[in-house]
Amino acid sequence: MQIFIFMLLLIQSPDNLGHIPSVSPEAALLGDPPWEYYCCSQPFVYENLANGLGFSSPNSWMIADDFTSPTSGYIDLVQIWAIYASSNATGFNIQLRADSGSGPGSIVSSHTSTDCTHSNTGYTSWGYPLYYTYITTSDIFYSAGTKNWFALQTTGGAGAHYWLCANQTWADMTWFSQNNGSTWASSQSTWGTAYEQFMILSGMLPLERESWGGIKALF
Repeated sequence: MQIFIFMLLLIQSPDNLGHIPSVSPEAALLGDPPWEYYCCSQPFVYENLANGLGFSSPNSWMIADDFTSPTSGYIDLVQIWAIYASSNATGFNIQLRADSGSGPGSIVSSHTSTDCTHSNTGYTSWGYPLYYTYITTSDIFYSAGTKNWFALQTTGGAGAHYWLCANQTWADMTWFSQNNGSTWASSQSTWGTAYEQFMILSGMLPLERESWGGIKALF
């Protein structure tokens, strides 16, 4: 009976929270190490909040947004803003995907992380608290001048999870998968609006990583 109720809740969970008009200050970020390089900066501003898009693995949902960096490097830290309807995610599936010319393409690399913290921003919307999530990962290499698609999906935690987004602002629109990344559809075709995710991706440049490794070897 409990399994039936759980499956019913998954079926009934909407894949987005519903578009809202632009409504504020930027949420405070955790301090970053001095070597940090930002390859994608799309920070949360409450007044620009437009929707929350489903990205929980029990629902087979996954979200992808693009970025292009002038310099090759590694993503070690991921910062996002999200709603966790029942309980917080305990981990994340992360993919770096190539560009197909019309959305996310083949998987370049795939990663998992359970090293994450969630902080209540103090804001609420759709009746839920909005959380700032800080994910530590490693060795997500991206190439300079290449359009990359950063795909994300939660693991663990109960209920549906929603990645907060703004109207399309920085680059190409968000794409959505209902089958764990097997096929993709644009946010415009899925929900009638072009969205982009609130996210900050950062890490080391290759030279910094080599220098940092040399420093650590001295101790």
